[in-house]
Amino acid sequence: MSKKQPNQLAKLIDHQAFAGSALPQSLADDMQLYTQLTHELKTLLIDCLPEEILAHCWVVGLNSEQLTLSVGSATAANHIRYLQSAYLQVLTEQSITFKQLKKIRVIVSKASSDNPLYEQKLSSTMKNLNYYKIGKNQALSQNTKRTIAQAAKHVTTDKNLKKALLRLINE
Repeated sequence: MSKKQPNQLAKLIDHQAFAGSALPQSLADDMQLYTQLTHELKTLLIDCLPEEILAHCWVVGLNSEQLTLSVGSATAANHIRYLQSAYLQVLTEQSITFKQLKKIRVIVSKASSDNPLYEQKLSSTMKNLNYYKIGKNQALSQNTKRTIAQAAKHVTTDKNLKKALLRLINE
């Protein structure tokens, strides 16, 4: 019996799931670190930055003297650049993590403003990252989840089985 090959037309993520691959440890660690830094930054600047800017502001880099932020618009970037010294003062006085900062660099990322589902996808990715373990294979690929969902909705008549299948793909 020959070994089953992945669909060549499937997305890369499906190929990786089929192969049981995982994110490199360094990438997973960096993503978790930047998520924590973003949360800390938003907590510190909640009274300083407008809510519209804060909602689309993410830490994407940090070195010994510079914090790099990604925002959703040029207006938000200009706002942060204009009030950079005030924000630096708040961050350096109220946080050990940001104590050494001398500069805030701001970049504009159009992804959040172009795609309304971006924030929802990003937040679900961040939630999944918290449960993500390197070396643990993903049980079901996205294709398999879609197939099970379609079967549960259109083929299965038993309500308990339908609920169990839908719960399986959501876990």
